Amino acid sequence: VQVEGLTGNIKFDQNGKRINFTINVMELKSTGPRKIGYWSEVDKMVVNPLDGPLGNESSGLENKTIIVTTILESPYVMMKKNHEMLEGNDRYEGYCVDLATEIAKHCGFKYKLTIVGDGKYGARDADTKIWNGMVGELVYG
Repeated sequence: VQVEGLTGNIKFDQNGKRINFTINVMELKSTGPRKIGYWSEVDKMVVNPLDGPLGNESSGLENKTIIVTTILESPYVMMKKNHEMLEGNDRYEGYCVDLATEIAKHCGFKYKLTIVGDGKYGARDADTKIWNGMVGELVYG
């Protein structure tokens, strides 16, 4: 399957996974969004020096460790093939992992990836009004 969309050529393999794509990485400022690089499955995260962030503006996050809650979802967050031999964030790869690493470098903070136990994005139970998944982790800690 192949169609043209807002993000360019949209092509899927026989399993329904999107292939051969590039995602622009944007920096959001008060003056508006600005492209600072791109991510692809081949090149991973690429920050263009001419398009890259201007300076190293203070964000208030310096020397802090941020917990990033996520689920395993290819190509965004995946376990590396040799993840059993690795520790911490080194066990993971993918677009969101590359993006988090670059943001952390740019802003001067550390982060810890935590995978949601139930593997769900999150839904609110109609009877109990309790959230599960990633949303539940964020709402209830």
